[in-house]
Formats: sequence, C-alpha cells, structure tokens
Amino acid sequence: MLVSQLTHVPIADREAMREGPRDSATHLRLAAATPALGQIEIGGRATRESAGETLTVVTWNVERLRHGAAVAATLVGQSPDVVLLSEVDEGMARSGNGHPLRALADQVGHAFAYGVEFVELDAGNAAERSATGGAFNAEGFHGNAVTSAVPLLRPFLVRLDAAGGWFRPERGQPRIGGRMAIGGQVQVGNRRVTVVSVHLENRTDPAGRAVQTRHLLDAIDKYDPQAPVLLGGDFNTLTASHEDRHDDPRAWAARIAAEPDRLIDVEPHEPLFAILAGRGYDWKTANKLDLPTQRREAGDPTPIGHIDWFFTRGLVAGAPAVLPAVLPDGRPSSDHEALVVTIRIA
Repeated sequence: MLVSQLTHVPIADREAMREGPRDSATHLRLAAATPALGQIEIGGRATRESAGETLTVVTWNVERLRHGAAVAATLVGQSPDVVLLSEVDEGMARSGNGHPLRALADQVGHAFAYGVEFVELDAGNAAERSATGGAFNAEGFHGNAVTSAVPLLRPFLVRLDAAGGWFRPERGQPRIGGRMAIGGQVQVGNRRVTVVSVHLENRTDPAGRAVQTRHLLDAIDKYDPQAPVLLGGDFNTLTASHEDRHDDPRAWAARIAAEPDRLIDVEPHEPLFAILAGRGYDWKTANKLDLPTQRREAGDPTPIGHIDWFFTRGLVAGAPAVLPAVLPDGRPSSDHEALVVTIRIA
C-alpha cells in the first residue's frame, strides 16, 4: 500500500512488544498486526521528466542516515538519476528522531519510496542506546529506500525474511520485521528498467543469503519478467556465518590470514552469485571487484571486505566506482562506501 505517511506505532505498543513474549509465533502475530510493515511511504519530488538513454545509479548502506548532510553532499557531487539506500532511519533517537530521508531527497532533488525493514523496539544496539541516554524513538522505523530524479513508477516491496530472528532476546536489539527489498521502475530511453534496493541478512550464513536471493528474484520475475533489472545494495557477502566470524575471533583471524583474498574475492564462498548467474544476472562490469566496500574508524583493525554490489540483467554497465564515505573531518559518514555505476539498455 502506498501512503504519504507510515502508520504510527504508539510507544506504549512498542514497549508492550518488547516486554512480552519474544518467540517466533509472537513475532508473526505482531508483524501481521503492524500496518507499517506492508506500506511504502512516497514523498519528495522528481525534478526531471526522463533519464535519457543512460542511468547513473548510486547504492549505499548509509548506516542509519545519521550523517545526512555529508551523504547528501556526496550524492550531489555525483548527480545520480537514482539512489538505492539501505539502513535508513525514520523517527529514531539515534539519528535525531527526524525524517532524514525526506531532508536528503529535498537536497538532491529526488522523489522517494521508503519501506520499513524493522520497527525498532529500543534505541538500537548497545552503543546507540548508551549514546541516546534513554531517549524514546518517535517512530522506531528503520528500512530501505529508492530515490529518483525522474518519476519512480510502480513502487513495490519484497519481504525477504519472516523468521523474526531479531525479535529474540539473545540478539540484544529487539525488532519487529525482517530484511527486505524495495524497488520500482524508471524510464530509460524507450524501456522501463526495474531498480531495486536490497539488504540481505548478516546474522545468517551464505546458504541463508542464497535463499533470500532466490526469493527476491522470484518476486522480481512476477513483478515484470520482461524488464531489464538493476539490483543494488548491501548483500552482506561476509563468506561465513555470524557464529563463524564471532564465536572464536582468533580462529576467524587465522582463517583470514590463511586466505588473505577471501573477503574481497567472495564469489567462491557465497552461492547467491551462482543463483544470480543462473537467472541471467551479471556483476563483473558493474563493480570494482578488487576493492572493499566497508569502512572503519581510524585505527580499527577489523578486516574489511566487499559486501555491497550491483547486479544487472538486460543492461550494459560501465564506469563503476567506489566513493569514500567520509565526513569533512575524515571520520566515516557510514560504515559502508557508496558505489556508483552507469547503465544503458543492452
């Protein structure tokens, strides 16, 4: 359902969800009763009628969009036709309890479609809760978006996960919802192109991400099986499960030392690439394959990898680039770099 404003979830209801039973059956019931999880918020304003024969697209996990001004400055410098965003807050204390996507769209001259990945039942992770000092979330929405300088047609949303893993107490960050993708179509020349912002799960393994990818591709084929497609987003191609990477840090560090290219050359470890190839998608010319897409604070020794991607079907991609996610003082504006590519109809 398209709306101009997502349906509010009262603070009292969010507190009751957080304090009540935290099992899968309860999650399914609460998710089904939360209208915002099935809505797409439409806003902003397209400033051009068409994109011409090519489309310049940025994809970026903007880490809550808490540094909206810096993100906007990076985007304005690229003049993209379309932007595919993930990890976008709305009404979250950790990002100022505002609507940073609406401000961003106004700054870059884009319309937007926004979908809720999670209704956050607390102020975020442990560091974010500490930083906000117990402030309440005005809305508690966290999700993905597509912004466009040209009209965005037929917006759609695909939910990729209904298991409710983030609702469980052991995750320490109670949420209703699950990973999702949001997309629509834009006119490129005389064809409509389907553009999709994707965010796959990090707290799973490569097989789990493959399942989510297959579900996404099935949904896209039902939406429009003939249109060329551009997927962009955070595919979390981390090459192993969360447990493998965190339960024994020394063992994981030893594995990375023994396989120094593992986190960049991720294709052999993530079956989602074979699934995409089998469905006619390409990534070789749409990405800088030899560069990481994660960013850390200065002095953070955590290994970084290539986890953000473009995938194309029926398109010719060129001029891929990785854009540094930095504030004017050099600190990160996100923990992911931005990616840019230009496409045309094959």
